[in-house]
Amino acid sequence: YYGTSLDTLKAFEEAIGKRFDLTLMGQAHWYLATRISQAANYNITVDQSRYCISVVKRYLEKAGCKNVIRLHNTPLPSDFVPTADDNSKDVEAAAKLQEEFNIDFASCIGSLIYLALMRSDIIFAVNKLAKFTRQPGEKHMLALVHLLRYLRDNTYLGLCFYSDFTISPVYCLLKENQLPIDQLFFTFSDSSWNDDVDHGRSTGCFLIFYMGGVVDHSSNLPDPVTLSSAESEYNQCCVAGMATTHLKMFMNELELKDCDDFSSPVSIFLDNSSAIAIGTSFKDTKHTRHILRRYHYVRENVDAGRFALRWILSAGQLADIGTKPLGGPTLEALMKYLFVIVPQELVQDG
Repeated sequence: YYGTSLDTLKAFEEAIGKRFDLTLMGQAHWYLATRISQAANYNITVDQSRYCISVVKRYLEKAGCKNVIRLHNTPLPSDFVPTADDNSKDVEAAAKLQEEFNIDFASCIGSLIYLALMRSDIIFAVNKLAKFTRQPGEKHMLALVHLLRYLRDNTYLGLCFYSDFTISPVYCLLKENQLPIDQLFFTFSDSSWNDDVDHGRSTGCFLIFYMGGVVDHSSNLPDPVTLSSAESEYNQCCVAGMATTHLKMFMNELELKDCDDFSSPVSIFLDNSSAIAIGTSFKDTKHTRHILRRYHYVRENVDAGRFALRWILSAGQLADIGTKPLGGPTLEALMKYLFVIVPQELVQDG
């Protein structure tokens, strides 16, 4: 358990001690391969560096390909296009290919999915590669090896939740963009229009923040094939809004509030002004009247005062990290708002 002051911790210990017969053993340090650290200023850092090391050791060090020493600063090769056209011709050919690389593709992807729960920098790569677990081709195998090398070179990253939100990097980002900074809970939402070459769908991503750290994220493919970038951004905003509502209701329960208490609207940051216009207006045009009614969940919640859609520069759109393969400099610029470097000497080999 954690608190932002000794008084808070003591009050919690006394309250829970009256209800249950238990022994308090102090702060938690590990939970399901996740290390938890609390600094003297009550900042909380969580990381999976040890688990990341074990995944790299299990799959990369035994891979049947030459060792490449150079630094990998992107999760996927710059020329990689995720498509089923590169699949092996059948299951037998895929099995033979995996034997050559000495990597069980599906097993490795499963391990990376768990790591991606905390590492939002790899969610795009993992989700795209996961589509080819049945019949991966050579390009998919090479992309997986590239991803493992990226993790080898970028192991010691964690999420930090700040006791003082004003010292968090994302606070500085919002302040630089002259956006509201009075909320501790907010969402970034973005979409890459028509990027799925197999089906024409648009990859979307959302990142939900609380106390300066990411508490939920997703890289996904909403079902409709959209006709414009504005429509794809709006549809993804709906997906982000549903996740935001769920977490907000959960937080209300933890704080002993009414589950549906949205006394102040939750900010959702988008970098597409047309999508914001669709979400804040109940007027349909010939360009928007075909949008499925379920996606107007955004409009309904804006009208009810639960959401506030706010525009942000594309350079500050953190959810961009889960919509497309980014170049090294762009990825590095976004990651400074999402992760902190954890001390390497404190991570045990496992």
